[in-house]
Amino acid sequence: MELIILILIIVLLIFSLVGSLAPVLPGPPLGFLALLLFHFFINPVSYNILIFVLILVLGVTFLDYWLQIYGVKKAGGGKYAIRGSMIGLIFGFLFPPLGIIVGAFIGAFIGAKIESDKNELNIALGSVVGFVIGTILKICVSSYIIYIILFL
Repeated sequence: MELIILILIIVLLIFSLVGSLAPVLPGPPLGFLALLLFHFFINPVSYNILIFVLILVLGVTFLDYWLQIYGVKKAGGGKYAIRGSMIGLIFGFLFPPLGIIVGAFIGAFIGAKIESDKNELNIALGSVVGFVIGTILKICVSSYIIYIILFL
């Protein structure tokens, strides 16, 4: 039974890292699920660590969506640019790894063009910057969860 749980934990940790890069999978929440399985079935972890990691996961999950929208808005984009950026991310997932970034860029650019905005390029770059910062945060949290499982 313990071997099956260990395999499930490893799979969840791998999906956590992949999900940090791909907008389709919820990366850090999968890592937290692996941490919970580890806690309950393999080796108990301090409740303080569990609560801290839960807060991190919730915060980064919220920030991941908010940062991209913030990047578009800060660059001057409106509703169409934000929606275009999200749609571009989804379509970009079909052409990994650069398709995700290019998709967000093109989607925000087209959305800004529809809004007849003069700063289409800046808006598209704002979308990409928000996506990249969110991705870096997710990778950090997923890596921290792996560190906890391996070394604490």
